[in-house]
Amino acid sequence: MVGAIKKRMFVLFAIFLCIVFCFGFLVSKSVTAQTVAPLNIKVVIDAGHGGADGGSVGVSGVTESALNLAYAQKLTEYLESVGIQVENTRLTDSALCADDDPDFKQSDMKKRAEIINSSNAQLLVSIHMNKFTSPTSNGAQVFFKQDNADSQQFATAIKDMLCANFSNARELVLKGDYYILNCTNITGVIVECGFLSNPTEEQLLVQQDYKNKMCYSIFCGILNYLGLVRY
Repeated sequence: MVGAIKKRMFVLFAIFLCIVFCFGFLVSKSVTAQTVAPLNIKVVIDAGHGGADGGSVGVSGVTESALNLAYAQKLTEYLESVGIQVENTRLTDSALCADDDPDFKQSDMKKRAEIINSSNAQLLVSIHMNKFTSPTSNGAQVFFKQDNADSQQFATAIKDMLCANFSNARELVLKGDYYILNCTNITGVIVECGFLSNPTEEQLLVQQDYKNKMCYSIFCGILNYLGLVRY
């Protein structure tokens, strides 16, 4: 009993620190704590691509898969710091199947689906970097599972935090028909953190401070959706 009380006190303190940090990022927002992080909350963090599938490639040659993993790791740190359990679909810059698998993409995505569906998690966040034909396209944006109100609400909570911290973040959340969202009943979103096809944004995306701020914004959006803090 004493151990459980101490653990809950630690979580309370961690949430308090989170609120203090949120004030630093969101000086124009009003932040109040609503509850403590229940110890049974679990989030799946999916770092998109990996291995032979490097995803998009930036102007400087940086691969999306490497950035996705770095952002996923930082987001994991933030979530675990307040007692939220995290399961990652991958922990290294490798795919979830053999690189020479003749059905590489299908096998990789199937394995991700297995991890997600066996996780007993409440939420899914899939991390990606964007790319477009125009080198001026920029800004983070969030996709939700089409015809799913919970997913749309989750996407909106994250979008709100991104827009509060980044002037170029996309104001609209977009519905998406994506396997990673459709393969599970877990409430999930895809976060495209920025455009590697934009040279200026690519240079920002590889910076540690920018990564930390992006991941912290996503983290605050998750807490907001869960009702742990309100902005």
